Amino acid sequence: MNTTTHLKYHIKTYGCQMNYSDTERVMTVLEKMNYEPVDHYNKADLVILNTCMVKKSAENRVYGLGEPFAELKEKNPKLRIGITGCMIHKDTGLRGDSKEKVFRTMPTIDFVFRIKDLMHLPDMLHKMHHMGGADEVSEMKSYFHISPKITNLTQVFIPIMSGCNNFCSFCIVPFTRGRNECRDIAEIMEEVEKMAKRGATEVNFVGQNVNTYKPTDANPDSSDSPFTQLLRKVDAVKGIQRIRFYTVHPQDMGDDVIALYGELKSMVPHLHLPVQSGSNSCLKRMNRHYSVERFKELIDKMRAKIPNISISTDIITGFCGETEEEFMDSLNLVKDCKIDLAYVSKYSERENTLAARTMEDDVSYEVKKERFERITDVMRQLSVDYLKQFVGKTVEVLVEKVEKGYASGKNPEFKLCRFKADDPKLVGEYVNMKVTDSKEWVLEGEPV
Repeated sequence: MNTTTHLKYHIKTYGCQMNYSDTERVMTVLEKMNYEPVDHYNKADLVILNTCMVKKSAENRVYGLGEPFAELKEKNPKLRIGITGCMIHKDTGLRGDSKEKVFRTMPTIDFVFRIKDLMHLPDMLHKMHHMGGADEVSEMKSYFHISPKITNLTQVFIPIMSGCNNFCSFCIVPFTRGRNECRDIAEIMEEVEKMAKRGATEVNFVGQNVNTYKPTDANPDSSDSPFTQLLRKVDAVKGIQRIRFYTVHPQDMGDDVIALYGELKSMVPHLHLPVQSGSNSCLKRMNRHYSVERFKELIDKMRAKIPNISISTDIITGFCGETEEEFMDSLNLVKDCKIDLAYVSKYSERENTLAARTMEDDVSYEVKKERFERITDVMRQLSVDYLKQFVGKTVEVLVEKVEKGYASGKNPEFKLCRFKADDPKLVGEYVNMKVTDSKEWVLEGEPV
């Protein structure tokens, strides 16, 4: 066993906050084994791709690396390349094995592993690179038990669950990450308290549908849902100033969570509530078990608590059978609800999903793109209108990065803010900024 040689690693992460949270745990494992991080593939002895499959384009970007990796391996014979994340999942029995497809499509790949099997990665790497640290990590019961390497000590992402039981007809997540698996409240609180002692002030809880969080140690006699029980406990932790969570399904959003806004000091005035479509007929085909009326009701309840709350959502254009009328329902919903940020995507068929198996992808790419652009134009104006309210006011910015002469980060409403600065020590600090201008998506100002 070689414990003195320090090989280099690089991780490329695609996808959602869950993937980035997973990457922090992978980094912990690698550094316990004496690997050192580098900022590019061509400097590394080990490359790991933490992948996403929500869109076909994300999968294609990974497969497009096959040829560059072949060239890198010629230059560095000890280079090993692995894939984890949503592209690697247990064979569903529907159509083929994801591992077989990866090796067939990318012969340059040396190994794959499911993120749930992270504790077995050391044994795999020990055989390839003979690095130490395998025994220490392998003692962990699951990847949840691996303390993450935090890149920003102030702002931390903590998974509270993995997987999803909803089976929306367009979504591949239940096939890639499996069914709901929830961490106990006690285990999460131990991680939160540890992070708070290290300087964490913003906690971001991640999961495919946090409102279906059902740990084994929740209080069954409480009138609060398990997720609300968790939020109350975290709000009481000394030092925690902001709580965010991703993501919520409108079907499961409860009044008890809504009641916490304006009550708990750390609940930020922002909610991401994915609607996917503003048409009830389209929602039915998507297997989304709520109505547009229910979505609007939730928005009204949130604004009754916090009138200027920032509401963001997800919209898919060009889903199977989407008519112009159904698309206009989505566009009008965004306008009517004054959604100030929407993540818009063009429908992409994913293998094994209900839509791929039972519906025709019959909206042309040109129409999907045209609808994408129309709704994005509307979103741009709504964002401009929302951001104007901050001009002349002072906002609190949690700085996330300093580069090219600017410090940037988010205010409580999750709006990107930036001001001139060149001190990297500002990362992780809260800075009061007087807003002097608002752009389409950004607030600019001066520290005060």
